[in-house]
Amino acid sequence: MKCKFITLLVCTLALTVGVAYLSVAQDYQPAGEEWITKWWALDGPITNTGGFEASAAHDWLSEGTNGKLTQELVSTMNGLKLTADTIVSLPDNGGDFGWTVITIDPNDGNNMSTPYGLVDESDIETYAIIVVDSPDARTTTIYPAHDDYAHIWLNGEKVYDNPNWTGGATTVTTPTEVNLKKGANVLLYRCGESGGSDYFNLHFDAGDTDLKIIPTMDDRFLDVLGTAVEPSGKLSVTWADLKR
Repeated sequence: MKCKFITLLVCTLALTVGVAYLSVAQDYQPAGEEWITKWWALDGPITNTGGFEASAAHDWLSEGTNGKLTQELVSTMNGLKLTADTIVSLPDNGGDFGWTVITIDPNDGNNMSTPYGLVDESDIETYAIIVVDSPDARTTTIYPAHDDYAHIWLNGEKVYDNPNWTGGATTVTTPTEVNLKKGANVLLYRCGESGGSDYFNLHFDAGDTDLKIIPTMDDRFLDVLGTAVEPSGKLSVTWADLKR
């Protein structure tokens, strides 16, 4: 009977669809008009990009993984889980990159550089991800600030493409309407810098205080998500199972 119970439990986990969160309380980032400070990002900036105009046509994630990751793919839950163990290898543009939680200061005009101990770098790119847990499906607005070129994908679709810097680390020039689905929404923010200040950030609408933003305030990310992981030839488990 015990074996049958375990088999049933594993099969139930394998058939779970969507995203579940750990039952314990989490210290989520505040939403609404609060700037996002924690991001799941490459563990170093992509360098020697040739400037944002030349770099914008490159999908650096695809180039560095032979197509295993793409910009569109990592802005979905299926693609996001691949960041756990996929190295982005760009030997001429900074080396081998993994993913980690970084903290940025919304008021820092060089917050693309400073999380890595750098100062006012030129010709660099940042890729950073958040998961937005929404209690319902809604249309809302994102408010990006960036220097220089910013691209944003949400749930696999590009929702923002702006080559013009916004004029200040917390200055927004192009509020953009987006659609959130109920549950987990994956947002990928890419920013390319040529010279001078280098910053990126965004916040949501004033009425979006009920959104839950991951990474958490204590730098947790993958272990908070309950996304199904499907190792080759095995039944599904969860991020939390892997961590245990």
